[in-house]
Amino acid sequence: MSWVEVASNRFQRPLGENERLIKFIGDRAHTAGREQWSVTSTATFTPCDNRSATEWAATTLRDAWKLLRFRHPSIASTPAGESDSLEYVIPSEKDLEHWIQRSYDVVEGRDSEDVIAEIKPSHFMTLHFLPHTWEIVLHTSHWRTDGYGAFHLLNAFFDAVKAIVDNDGLPEIFWGEEVARLVPSVESALNLPETTTPEITASAIKYASTHTYVKDSVGIPYKGDSTTKPGGTRSVRMQLSTKTTQAIKNATTERPFDMYSAVHAALAKVNFQYASSSASNSARNEQEYASAIRMSLRPHLISPFTDNPSVAAGLYTGGYVSKVTAGDDFSTIAEKYQREYDKGVTPEFIESRRQFAIMALGGLQKGLPPPNPPPSYVDMSFVTGVDDIVKSVFDTKHGPLKVLRVGLGVETLTPQPYLFFWEHRGQLDLSFVYNEAFQNSSDARNMLNSMVDVLENELLGSK
Repeated sequence: MSWVEVASNRFQRPLGENERLIKFIGDRAHTAGREQWSVTSTATFTPCDNRSATEWAATTLRDAWKLLRFRHPSIASTPAGESDSLEYVIPSEKDLEHWIQRSYDVVEGRDSEDVIAEIKPSHFMTLHFLPHTWEIVLHTSHWRTDGYGAFHLLNAFFDAVKAIVDNDGLPEIFWGEEVARLVPSVESALNLPETTTPEITASAIKYASTHTYVKDSVGIPYKGDSTTKPGGTRSVRMQLSTKTTQAIKNATTERPFDMYSAVHAALAKVNFQYASSSASNSARNEQEYASAIRMSLRPHLISPFTDNPSVAAGLYTGGYVSKVTAGDDFSTIAEKYQREYDKGVTPEFIESRRQFAIMALGGLQKGLPPPNPPPSYVDMSFVTGVDDIVKSVFDTKHGPLKVLRVGLGVETLTPQPYLFFWEHRGQLDLSFVYNEAFQNSSDARNMLNSMVDVLENELLGSK
């Protein structure tokens, strides 16, 4: 359904079924001051002039944040009370200042790792600027965006910065016009029918059933037990050189899989390597590793939303679970993943999205006990084409503003870590995200090193 004006300057639309599902998962941790799967994207940049970071924080970045809201108003949409609706209010000058105070934060003397580990749920998307490192951190609930959207919003923010610099301040804004840019739910943007059919239900059951694979998946060791309270979410990152990244890409051109499937296969091998198990060698060869096949729905949205950065602040992703066996070699696993990704977003997958979310949310709302022991396999997600999403250089009238490095992750409050990866500025970036109550940085770094070893041994060994 579309956004409708329910009172003067106040607009609402129902939450989509997928937004409700992800919101339910995230909100369950609010009592602990956390939010499962909240999304964080980061960027380190060099400014286009010689003003101090303090000056940038007080004027340019603050004004750019206002302009980003005007261009992408859904960053300031909020749940409407206890209802299943989203709400957006056209701001008065006082409202806008109140929003800035709640959503824009200048953080002195702390690194982004600590900021992310201590970040709390917020009513809005928030921007945190670290002046000593020229780094920004964008944080939001996962129901508001996905990995592709998070990177699009980074780019949109720097585009807003460029506009502020080139205009010597905030251009004239006519608040109220932004309502036309409020994003639709994925169900609306895919033009899905509101009623189900036996065929749609069967498709939803088919994809939901793949989630049963996780109960038999190997898991990596973790500290604590089911009573352990989560700590902060942290990450260990590893950036491969342009030379190594290009060598890996070149090697995969000679094989029936690409770099992303190769990294996924390397992660599978490392999960088996680090798995907690006392099984015999023959039994170990039969062990399974489950992980998500995540796919962006953005290319499949109806016009004018198709692959459109204007809907960056929207949740347009889906997936299912795939499993591989320890006895299979690296190439066999990589080829299997490649077939899954090549199959891509089918009409059957698309038509199941509403009913899948309804079924999944219904299961969670029944309050079934969580699995014990909890899953601890390392799941994964990647974003392709990041160089096309986040520009490395924004040319302003005072010179180039350069984006040096970007990052992406989600908050995890369980023993299950996540690997995020992407290529930016010609370098493959790997980010191992974990909760500090269950794993530590040494474990994470060892696993990343092992992954790189697998990639180099399997793909570059003969080079």
